[in-house]
Amino acid sequence: MIYVTNNSDQDLRDGFGGVFYDFEKGKTLEIPEEAARHIFGYGKEDKTTHLARLGWIKTANDFQEGLDRLAQWDLSTQAPKKNQSLSPLVERVPLPSQKRAGGKVLSVAA
Repeated sequence: MIYVTNNSDQDLRDGFGGVFYDFEKGKTLEIPEEAARHIFGYGKEDKTTHLARLGWIKTANDFQEGLDRLAQWDLSTQAPKKNQSLSPLVERVPLPSQKRAGGKVLSVAA
C-alpha cells in the first residue's frame, strides 16, 4: 500500500481498476501500489504519460510545470505520523513594544 498526501491546492479524483479515489487537499489516502503507479507513475522514471493523463501537461514544453505540480504530492510506503508538527519551528508571539500614554512610558515586564 502507498500513502498519498495531497499538498496541492486542488482536490483530485482518479481511479484504477474500476475503483475511484478522492484525493482531498491536505489529506492522506492509502491506495494500492498498482493504483499509485497508474495514477502518479510511482516508481517509474518517466512520468510524461502520467502527467499528460492527469492533464497537468499538454506539450513537452509543460513538462517542468507538470513535475512541479507532482512535487506537491507525497507518496510513501510509510503512513504519516499523527499529531506531528510539520515545521520544527515553534510559533512565538512577540511581546508588545513600549507604548507612550499620557506622557508616561509603559514598559513590558517579562
